[in-house]
Amino acid sequence: MRTQFLCDALFACDREDALAICTAFLEDQSTGGPELAPLFEATASTAQFWADVAPPHGLVAYGTAALARLGQTPLGLNTRKKLLVTLFESMSEDDRLRFARRIDPEGMVIRRQHG
Repeated sequence: MRTQFLCDALFACDREDALAICTAFLEDQSTGGPELAPLFEATASTAQFWADVAPPHGLVAYGTAALARLGQTPLGLNTRKKLLVTLFESMSEDDRLRFARRIDPEGMVIRRQHG
């Protein structure tokens, strides 16, 4: 009975909203089981190889295109956070501090140790 309510609710949603809801749920429930782990590891390994051999302008082109595409792809919040953290951690400490000052000039959300 509850399953039918869930299905009815999903079908009543806009298609993109339903995809986002389902994707977030599946990401949260994922155990990283053995059937998906090798596929993901192979994809990540291949991506890492191409990133290692790409020239800087290629990395920027592919990275920019990937981020634009990801903006239109239903992803769970944790996945989006992982992407942001990866980008943030790729910056130097000085650039991180400048970025934090730009997005949070009053220091209300990001507490800074530096003056």
